[in-house]
Amino acid sequence: MRYWSDKWRYLSPRWVGLLGSLLLLCIIMLVALEMRTYYHNQQASAQSRTAASADVVAEWLGSALDSSRHALESVEALYRLTYESHIDTTTLAYYLAQQRDQLPLWDEVGLLDAQGSVLVSTLALQCTRFDASGHSFLAALTEEGAPRDAVSRLYWSDRAEGLRLLHALRVDSNAEGPVAFVVARLDPAYLVQLVTRLTLSEGASLALLDTTPRVIVQRVLEIEDTFALLGREVSTPELAGFLASGEVAGSWERASPVDGTQRLFSARRLNDAPWLVISGEDTTFYLHDWWRRFWIILVGIVLLAVLGATAFYHYRRLYAAEQGLREHRQQLTQEVAARKQAQQATELEAAQLKIAAMAFETHLGMFIADADNRIVQVNHTFSEITGYDEKEVVGHTPAILNSGRHDAMFYQQMWQSLSDQDRWQGEVWNRRKNGEVYPQWLTISIVRNDDEAITHYVATLSDITQRKAAEQEIHQLAFFDALTGLPNRRLLIDRIETTLKEAQWESHYSAVMFIDLDNFKTINDSLGHYKGDALLVSVAKRLAGIVRGSDTAARLGGDEFVVMLHELGEDIVVAAQHAEGIAQKLLTALREPMVIGEHPLQVSGSIGITLFAGQKMGVSEILQQADLAMYQAKAAGRNALRFFDPSMQAAVMERAQLEADLRHAIDRQQLSLYYQTQVDDHGHIVGVEALVRWLHPERGMLSPGIFIPLAEETHLIGMIGEWVLETACRQLVVWSQQPHTAALSAAVNVSPNQFRQEGFVEQIKAVLAQTGANPQRLKLEVTESLLMENIGEVRCRMEALRQMGIRFSLDDFGTGYSSLAYLKQLPLDQLKIDQSFVRDVLEDPADAAIVRTVIALAHSLELDVIAEGVETQAHRDWLSAQGCLAYQGYLFSRPQPIDALIL
Repeated sequence: MRYWSDKWRYLSPRWVGLLGSLLLLCIIMLVALEMRTYYHNQQASAQSRTAASADVVAEWLGSALDSSRHALESVEALYRLTYESHIDTTTLAYYLAQQRDQLPLWDEVGLLDAQGSVLVSTLALQCTRFDASGHSFLAALTEEGAPRDAVSRLYWSDRAEGLRLLHALRVDSNAEGPVAFVVARLDPAYLVQLVTRLTLSEGASLALLDTTPRVIVQRVLEIEDTFALLGREVSTPELAGFLASGEVAGSWERASPVDGTQRLFSARRLNDAPWLVISGEDTTFYLHDWWRRFWIILVGIVLLAVLGATAFYHYRRLYAAEQGLREHRQQLTQEVAARKQAQQATELEAAQLKIAAMAFETHLGMFIADADNRIVQVNHTFSEITGYDEKEVVGHTPAILNSGRHDAMFYQQMWQSLSDQDRWQGEVWNRRKNGEVYPQWLTISIVRNDDEAITHYVATLSDITQRKAAEQEIHQLAFFDALTGLPNRRLLIDRIETTLKEAQWESHYSAVMFIDLDNFKTINDSLGHYKGDALLVSVAKRLAGIVRGSDTAARLGGDEFVVMLHELGEDIVVAAQHAEGIAQKLLTALREPMVIGEHPLQVSGSIGITLFAGQKMGVSEILQQADLAMYQAKAAGRNALRFFDPSMQAAVMERAQLEADLRHAIDRQQLSLYYQTQVDDHGHIVGVEALVRWLHPERGMLSPGIFIPLAEETHLIGMIGEWVLETACRQLVVWSQQPHTAALSAAVNVSPNQFRQEGFVEQIKAVLAQTGANPQRLKLEVTESLLMENIGEVRCRMEALRQMGIRFSLDDFGTGYSSLAYLKQLPLDQLKIDQSFVRDVLEDPADAAIVRTVIALAHSLELDVIAEGVETQAHRDWLSAQGCLAYQGYLFSRPQPIDALIL
């Protein structure tokens, strides 16, 4: 044993230096490993923050697109009801304008047919034409498996003189394709303004790009002009790789292409749009703590190395002296070695204390408490955060910071965690010296001695006020209306869904009220948007002041508000009475005068109400029912309320069933032709008009006025029209074989949509060739609406058919466009006076004058003229006296099937 002790004691300096170097190298490696782990943790934390920020903004954008989508669906619903309710395009355009004004995101909105041409739009109110058929993403919506709606990339709009986006919704009609598209033009400036409201930390950035990739919104604190970056292409290799990968989320670090700052970026791709949100954080800021710790540890290692080198230097000297005096002064050598070891321990302890002191002065607040939980030391950052100097808190317990927000159970759980794990961390609300209550992140660790007894508590704390404020602001923007502070559509839908889930277990009725201010657009346009916004804020306060705490008052946009009444009772009558009572209070509150600036205003509202309980209904269906009821209230004279009428929904369902039946009417041989004779002035039958009828298996005989408009809307008119032409031509062939009917002509009505179909002329040729009918006995009746568009193409087709021998009659003349210009341009053979004029020629001087003018016009243009709706001999005599020598009407025969027709 003495041998090994002596051998170690007289170890050569070379070995001591080698071992010391190895020890220092191990320390450096361990520290480097720890710093590497800490670096990755800081980077992961920054990545988590940027990803969370990107996710929140993506959620908010999804909410904005949800609002746009619901508005598009509302337009779709009204469009589908257009033909049942006989709403003209002017009303539909007015409704589109209302929807546009209610959504700040919308610039313009329109309704397009399946070919991409505008049917009606808000631009029509400005006497401007607009055609969105050139956008390829509309074609993508018609592909198999495509979603019903899509959002475009940025594009340059000549009309808006700026960059715009489009949001389109496909209006499905059948398995063959869409019937129309609802398209809204989105203004990126609205997105720029909203993102500008977000609070960004120093060095952070936030961007919204399309997949080109081009900038829709770019927010950097150092760049004040946010609009200057709109449309700029910012492609980088990392961004291009992310776009090509198809992943939903990703991250990378590189210099920003906008300002050159090195940042960590997180990207989030939107599910419903070709957009991605990119959130960035300056590496200088999120690595600040890492560099601070790095320099502290580096200084510590340098000090340790200096101390080790000093110790090694002394060791070499002592070793040399001891070697020289070893034989003579062994005892002295042992004393020197003992002193050297003591000196090394003292110096090492001093170095460790110095390193600990430097670590104590970190950017985090720190305090140390003894075993009795009394503070013995705090650092400078603690004083900056709390406002207390060290001398003011030493000797006190941390309860001096207590805010009173946490109950006893909170602190019980904290101490239990400390007891079980020797550590606790979490969010705590504390109070500063000035009385301000603030949130902080607190970490407490227990220090024990060799006997496992508690000697101290070490706590670190950081002020998270700014982070909490930013989170609250993002939450406010995502779920509440920025103008009124009321819940927005997203939060309203969430609460309705919650109520629907509760209704599965409980039988309580709830209600949704759709509230629309009457004539708000007039007030907004006359007084300005600022006062219009002030009016909306006042209305929101009145609504919120009337509803119960368990209810929800929300703003959907524009002047549209929704109130959800929760648990009105188990009886539907009682629930309806409660809902009506609250609605009356709302109407009364809205009618009370408001003073906006210096202008006293008095407004009213229209309220639509729908009740729901355990029915299997979706949120969209509930809102649509309330919306339809609101329009009933407006139709009743405004300042009124109406409950949803299920017959409205039944009418929609009935129309859908009728459309499905119409698709199979030809195959099931349910269509038939009726013929009404046309006679000359001598009473001789000169021809017939072929009129289609539908014998429905359940509803009986249906007139064309019921199913022809539906066929026009669903693009079935071409198939039905072809069947009518073929059937009429076959009948002409039968009549041509009998001498007394060989000279008869057959007039067939051709709709504008059928006439404009590609290959219509070839279709007529094929029918004539297939049936063998004489084209000179076929007369096509067209209406004035055909002549309102592309008159050149219409003329070319008519002339091609005219060369085959087919004649043309202008049906219902005088009821439509009635331009004399096309009468001279088109190869017409006959004018047909509409029965609405003929019916009252004997009593109404205006109708008599119109009929005389039409007859005179036909004679001057050398056209035949025929009057329809001739029901009495007096009508016939009057027409004959005016020079009309051909007639059609009940005086001669009613429309008859071929078996009952007498020729």
